[in-house]
Amino acid sequence: MKRIVAGLTGGIASGKSAAAEMFREAGAYIIDTDCIARTVSASGEVAAKLRAAFPEAFRDGVLDRRALRQIVFDSAPARERLNAVMHPLIKAETARQIALSAAAITVVVVPLLFEAEFDSLTHPNITVNCSTEIRIERLVKRDDISETLARRMIAAQWSDAQRAARADIVFENDGNPAQLRAQVLRVYCEWKDAVGR
Repeated sequence: MKRIVAGLTGGIASGKSAAAEMFREAGAYIIDTDCIARTVSASGEVAAKLRAAFPEAFRDGVLDRRALRQIVFDSAPARERLNAVMHPLIKAETARQIALSAAAITVVVVPLLFEAEFDSLTHPNITVNCSTEIRIERLVKRDDISETLARRMIAAQWSDAQRAARADIVFENDGNPAQLRAQVLRVYCEWKDAVGR
């Protein structure tokens, strides 16, 4: 059976989750590595590793994700520590879910698709581009954070240009849902034709 396992990425608040939901509505099977990360981090063994690496991110023995986010976006070494714990586990579970998927078209949503080399599991790969100012506005409103933190979070990731240089497909998302949907549906229809369904 011919099938497509595509990667979907983009900078924080670029609109990749919106694009993923549009792919889901069109009929694709979605694997979201953010959901996998939450599940993985809830396991006793991983929680113990995170507690050892980031004791200040725990409140009454429970991981405070907001506190952890502040820590890792303030410090490159802290991000590296977090990634060293989480990425191998997330990648292994992602590969397991891909292998179990019987869908003709699967879209794997990965914030650090290229940086963490998850693109070894997926092809083709899509990135969602969005202007920095729109992303800052979304982050401040969505996550109730300062503009300063929003800028730090964006600066900690690859630029749109870096992701676009590695991607097979680039979606432009200026905040217009209809235009984003049109791009998603065009690609999804091409994939459907390719897999013959």
